[in-house]
Amino acid sequence: MIGDSLFVSGLGSLFDADSYRYHAVYLTYFAASNGLVSFRNAFFEDVGLTGSQMGLLGALLVAGGLVAQPVWGVLADRFSATRAVLLVGVAVSGLGVLLFPLAAHVAWTFGVLAVATLVVSVFRAPIVPVANSMVLSQGVEYGHVRAVGSVAFGVGSLLLGWIVAGFGLDWVFYVYALGMGFVFAAVWTLSNPRADLSPDLRRDAIRLVTDRGFLLLLLVASLVAGSYSAGDAFLSVYLRDLTGGDATTGLAWLVKTVAEAVVFLALAGADLDNRAVLAGGAGATAAGYLVLGVTTAVPLAVGIQVLSGAGVALFLFAAVHMTHRYAPTALAATGQALLTSVGMGLGRIVGQLGSGWAVSAAGVRALYLVLAGTAAIATLASLGFQPRLAALLNLR
Repeated sequence: MIGDSLFVSGLGSLFDADSYRYHAVYLTYFAASNGLVSFRNAFFEDVGLTGSQMGLLGALLVAGGLVAQPVWGVLADRFSATRAVLLVGVAVSGLGVLLFPLAAHVAWTFGVLAVATLVVSVFRAPIVPVANSMVLSQGVEYGHVRAVGSVAFGVGSLLLGWIVAGFGLDWVFYVYALGMGFVFAAVWTLSNPRADLSPDLRRDAIRLVTDRGFLLLLLVASLVAGSYSAGDAFLSVYLRDLTGGDATTGLAWLVKTVAEAVVFLALAGADLDNRAVLAGGAGATAAGYLVLGVTTAVPLAVGIQVLSGAGVALFLFAAVHMTHRYAPTALAATGQALLTSVGMGLGRIVGQLGSGWAVSAAGVRALYLVLAGTAAIATLASLGFQPRLAALLNLR
């Protein structure tokens, strides 16, 4: 009965006249972009890159966004240009991604891959945080649209696994480029949210970046996102090492993202304390990676993706909503950009660089034990939001 009610609730939100366009944006974006996460390092391995080089490119993919996201957020807020920012990001990243398959056919492969990574990183950077800001500012239920994105990501990973098996890993990037064309069309139909700037934008910005609660949230976000971004990047390599092929990768991503979607839908209809949800997400991430670090059983490695997917959904739901609460109205997009760049972005850079080194030095299974420890530290840090500790620390 609960599953049926969640399904009906999700469908009702999907076809609501005021929100279906946002569902289309999340659906097409996540369906098209899954390959950059789930198959990127498998492609890099095939073109001869080392684990350290994979980690370096993964860090560069995050670093460009870390620098660019606050700039995109300020532009979107200052000029009420969220729709324009989305269109530019979608268009340029969709074209820039075509440099990846080109790199496999030139002598300076790593250099071209580095340029491609930077272009995609900078212009893909505003898509999710600015879209999140628009969804929340327009009163659309974030849990529902993000659930659609999770399902699209998982189904897309499964389908892309079949495409890759039949046509090669180059199709990871062709699918992204084609998908961005559909995303562009979906964003084109959106209206720009009404500008609602406060009298003193500088004052609001200072208040946001000096808020102790927001700073603690950024710390937790860096630890959790650093863990799951590194784990996601090497999941295809881990499963290839475990099974000897790539066929299981799509199934694992489907299991994970369906779990994400179910949890997002459940959270959308629940009245829970986001501080507790944040701690639950960090804890679930730690537990899932601990299992991956110690098991050699393929069914368990695939099945534990349910817990990992739940952890991602719990963390993102809480972090996005807590950021929306901390950020002044005039800085809605900037707040989300800071969460994604300074918080999650810094963690992802360290995670990508550290994971590449860990895989080269100790193997992919040892990586997941390190990631489990990092997420466990995030769980402890998130306890700082509990009422008594928050009062002692003067956190809102």
